[in-house]
Amino acid sequence: MRRLISRLVPRFGLRKTAPAHPEIVRARQLLRSGQPDQAMQICNRVLAVDPENAEACNILGGIALQQGRADLAARYFSQAVAIDPGHPGYLQGLGIAHCNLKQLPEAVRSFQQALTLDPKNPAAHSNLGNCYKQDGNLADATRCHRKAIAADSAYLPAYINLADILEQQLEHKAAVKTYRKALRIAADTPDNRTNRVLLHHRLGLALRQLDKTDEAIAHYREAITLQPEFAMAHNSLGGALLARNEPEAALACFKKALELEPGYARVHSNVLMTMNYLSGVSQEQIYRASLEFAAQHAARLMRGRAPLRNIRNKQRVLKIGYLSPDFREHSVAHFTRKLIGAHDRNAVEVTCYADVAAPDDWTGQFQTQADHWVPVTDMQDEEVVTRIRDDGIDILVDLAGHTSKNRMLVFARKPAPVQVSWLGYPNTTGMKAMDYRLTDAVADPPGEADRLHSEKLIRLEHGFLCFQTEESVPGVSPPPCLRQEHVTFGSFNTIKKVTPEVIDAWSRILLSVPNARLVLKSSALEDATTKKNLLQAFADCGIDRDRLDLINAVPHRKKHLALYAKIDIALDPFPYNGTTTTFEALWMGVPVVTLCGDRHAGRVGASILQHLELPALIADNENDYIGLAKELAGDRQRLVTLRNTLRSRMCESVLMDVSLFASTLENAYRNMWITWCNKRK
Repeated sequence: MRRLISRLVPRFGLRKTAPAHPEIVRARQLLRSGQPDQAMQICNRVLAVDPENAEACNILGGIALQQGRADLAARYFSQAVAIDPGHPGYLQGLGIAHCNLKQLPEAVRSFQQALTLDPKNPAAHSNLGNCYKQDGNLADATRCHRKAIAADSAYLPAYINLADILEQQLEHKAAVKTYRKALRIAADTPDNRTNRVLLHHRLGLALRQLDKTDEAIAHYREAITLQPEFAMAHNSLGGALLARNEPEAALACFKKALELEPGYARVHSNVLMTMNYLSGVSQEQIYRASLEFAAQHAARLMRGRAPLRNIRNKQRVLKIGYLSPDFREHSVAHFTRKLIGAHDRNAVEVTCYADVAAPDDWTGQFQTQADHWVPVTDMQDEEVVTRIRDDGIDILVDLAGHTSKNRMLVFARKPAPVQVSWLGYPNTTGMKAMDYRLTDAVADPPGEADRLHSEKLIRLEHGFLCFQTEESVPGVSPPPCLRQEHVTFGSFNTIKKVTPEVIDAWSRILLSVPNARLVLKSSALEDATTKKNLLQAFADCGIDRDRLDLINAVPHRKKHLALYAKIDIALDPFPYNGTTTTFEALWMGVPVVTLCGDRHAGRVGASILQHLELPALIADNENDYIGLAKELAGDRQRLVTLRNTLRSRMCESVLMDVSLFASTLENAYRNMWITWCNKRK
């Protein structure tokens, strides 16, 4: 919002109590016509003759703000205020400069003084609100923006700032309502084209949070129509299309965004992430594209880095850092929520670098387990790097990879001697700075997988996943086929994993099992077009609507798990398997049939079932996959037995032995550390 604040300075610099100096009038005209250098020259000439010309200082302050020189701006505005302390516009400029310098108490004082002089000034109220927001005081920030709107119901920045706060507080419906009001105001002002672009984009983002994908797409496209070169609108459109299970169209949008802004690494990450969903994209192609990411964004960041100061002692307690945006109720957290506390403090000391925008109860659980908790959400990449180096982290573990909100460019700067990729992303990062990737021999068999990774693969003996749950409620229910006289298949995976090939295979299963039903659950099914397209895809494969049960997201986790009572057999998608969804199904007594693919993302199901000693549920090809599902559907006694034993089988397996997993992980970390210690300096 800083750019919105800064643009207010010239407007309030126009308020005067006496006729302006002719040269100052000329300076303002030049500034409005986009000639700040000439305006600055005139103001400096005026001050050379008349050092007490407050308006010349004010204009110079505004120019300094536009140039990003807040320290210089503060000096000019202070001079203007000293000359004319009764001018609210000068106090506002000074407040903005202080705010940009993160001198928040001084900024608050300046805006409050401006409001004392001009209590109904909407800009002063809104800018004060931005100061409070920057200080983390969202309640006072909200009140200030509402006062700005009360003072001027058409004051656009207040609506935008208020909606931004509502989004931060997860009040998405209220944010959407506020953005809509702002759009109506912007539409009435011909010169508000830039703000309309911004508002359409932000409204789309808020709608996506409500799974209103159709509406979000319409607003992204409107933003692109108004400004075709707006890279982030193309990127957001790609995200919405991917959520609606249109990966090819999504990939085209991400590539367009990257073409417009080649330096935007997170857009490039979106390209890589999307490639993993496409059956027609080979692991070789993903590997090559990952190397391109590294060459374009990461390679240069290693140049000129100061040497690390870590002591090469092989036996000492290792400082382990985990960096993640998902220390919260998230799929990744099901494999880390107890791990932090399970680590042996005689072997390791744990720091969590939490990039969590919206902390929840699970965040608190992570925080209490860590030896050190460092929130990094408001830090730039370079600041995070400095903090990690200063903390002396020996091994830094990334839990996000190329997923959204990643910090790939932190790892590209190599702030720790050893860096490890694990969990969040099912493929290579492509970066030389990432030393290792944790996996197992089923998910990544030795051989081809090693060649197609920039990292050295570390295959953990007992699997790379350890499911960490405390949920005994709801309990396991009997197979629904016993009371319904038909078998129900199901999948609670994200819809973007339900590829045309998956729909074809699932349809063939339904057609081969008389009266069978299929339950699909996903938050994406809130969107009408997503649901319509999915139904049509099944209809094209010969499946009537009454054989499908489509369920939107449910608000509580226990209710989510309780829905497994509707399912006899879970079907794993491909080429991108489920992970958390597979564990949840098994935990609720529902057997999962999986197809073992040709890459990590397509072999996670096989890894889980192999370590659970259920290889009979793993298929090697689509025909076998369909045959296994059909065979299992015809064996009611086997379904009952699996229903009654899967939870206890899991509890007794290596897949839920947190102590064993923590010990295995620590041994892997120690070996990585010894390898680094043995390297020549």
